[in-house]
Amino acid sequence: MTDRAIVLEGNRKQMRLQGKTAIITGGTTGIGRASAVLFAREGAQVVLTDWRDDRSGPVLDEIGGFGGEATFVQCDVSKREDNERVVDVCIERYGKLDILFCNAGRFIHKYITESTDEDIEMIFGVNVKALIYACRAGIPHMLRQGGGAILFDASIRGLGAQAGSPLYCASKGAAVLLAKALALDYATQNIRVNALCPGIVDTPMLHYAADMEPDPEDAWRRYSSEQPMGRLATPEECAYAALWLVSDEASFITGVAVPVDGGLTAK
Repeated sequence: MTDRAIVLEGNRKQMRLQGKTAIITGGTTGIGRASAVLFAREGAQVVLTDWRDDRSGPVLDEIGGFGGEATFVQCDVSKREDNERVVDVCIERYGKLDILFCNAGRFIHKYITESTDEDIEMIFGVNVKALIYACRAGIPHMLRQGGGAILFDASIRGLGAQAGSPLYCASKGAAVLLAKALALDYATQNIRVNALCPGIVDTPMLHYAADMEPDPEDAWRRYSSEQPMGRLATPEECAYAALWLVSDEASFITGVAVPVDGGLTAK
């Protein structure tokens, strides 16, 4: 036991993702940006995506500033061909795909009777279909190279519902079960699949969610006051959980949904 402890301690001093290549969708803001920066600091070559090209500059500059390696691809993750193009860029530029972090997501706060066909297509396109398209494009490369790690940003709303957001909750529930099903399908082929389930995180998406409520200022105060730890999570705290799940330190972890919620789902 002592020898093993020494080995593990020694490994912690190394960059956790040295020599790895990672795709992070929605990698220019919030949890995606924090993860892109952290993964690059830990040695990964990162391909990050966003549907808006104008948001790529700051994160690319930050990664380049400490000598990291990153590539930006503008894409709409709800489209099959865009997911295939992102994977193609990753393989052409870096030669392999070790980590696929499907982080991009959309939120909507509407009752089911208020939801439009466009709302349904938007939420399930980004939160569900995008995961399927990305995995269909990326898994064949992981199989050929002998394995990989896949992570979905699924939210605590994939573990329990909230009033007024049925489409969002349904899409995140689908993400959790998709991760579990894929984990079983590829468990013997060295591809691990997990779901990250953030709670209330101080991101641009949360500000958007607050703005959709009748009283945004009251919503913002409520978000913080409802937390057992008395504060919101930071994107960086979620990024560290994501880093562990995609790293070799979690080599026997697959098919799980990990809350990063400050105790919110413990109530």
